Amino acid sequence: MSGIAKILQKREAILNPSENQSLGKEIWFKDGDQAFLTPVASGEEGDALLDEIYLYTYRSGNRWINLLSDDSVDTSSVPSDSRPSHKFAFWAYVHEIIHSEKKMDDWEEIEGPAGKKMYKQTVNDFKVVPLGFGRSDYIWNQLVDVYNDWGKLDKGVIRIKRTGAGMYDTSYTIAATTRDTVVPEDRKAEISELPAIKDYYMDRYGNAPEGDNETATFSTDDTEDDLF
Repeated sequence: MSGIAKILQKREAILNPSENQSLGKEIWFKDGDQAFLTPVASGEEGDALLDEIYLYTYRSGNRWINLLSDDSVDTSSVPSDSRPSHKFAFWAYVHEIIHSEKKMDDWEEIEGPAGKKMYKQTVNDFKVVPLGFGRSDYIWNQLVDVYNDWGKLDKGVIRIKRTGAGMYDTSYTIAATTRDTVVPEDRKAEISELPAIKDYYMDRYGNAPEGDNETATFSTDDTEDDLF
């Protein structure tokens, strides 16, 4: 990657990974964000497109590192006082994300409730949605409710919304919607090519960085949400 602009772009992606989804396929929620998406994971037994994972997050130098907790992963670099966070994750076709603040020029300004300005990011792509289980599994139970109501997760569009920015005031809501937006027919063939959640996390977070290796693993700013 050559040229000042290109190098700056790469450095920005490294220093702010949660704001640059090109580093991975996950989507990260900020305060006020709400995503409209169609799960491609059905939630049925044996569905590898939805799974649970354990992930260490620890500081190395001036960076935060994510490392998968798994019997096949070398976790010797993890500080002894670190404990892995417990998350669930699933593949979904994300139609759009509505933001309360404009971070990118191509986000469309729209009118939200009570005339509030909001900004629509059109995604239209397959993404991994990782979430903490929440206190007393309240986040996970909302997804289970959708599954129980529909009989399977990939039946329609759900909305996921984050409220709060700090460790103790952040909450998530997951709800079924009546939207009839579907995965485009010409994209459905890609579903069979999506890696299992465990394989995705192993590939992305299965190796600790060595020295100045900047492509190994990166953290997000959402690890505190596992407390809720």
